[in-house]
Amino acid sequence: MIDINRKKEAVAFCKSIGHHIRALREERGIKVAEIAFKAGIDTQNLRKYELGKQEMKISMLKRVVEAFDMTLVEFFDGLSSDYSE
Repeated sequence: MIDINRKKEAVAFCKSIGHHIRALREERGIKVAEIAFKAGIDTQNLRKYELGKQEMKISMLKRVVEAFDMTLVEFFDGLSSDYSE
């Protein structure tokens, strides 16, 4: 039972990260293609991350966050600690 709850929590956390990326992008008026280009990733993959349909590696998250000219600390500082659906 604990494993199921952990998995659900991990999925919710990944969705929260994706939603945070999207919110930052929209708040700054930046198109998906621009952040994807700066991060060196495919636009479709970034869309999947934003929608929470695909988990991203930490190294990929670092590249995306740097495309916003932010540090990981700044990114996570702005992330809500309530990531339940």
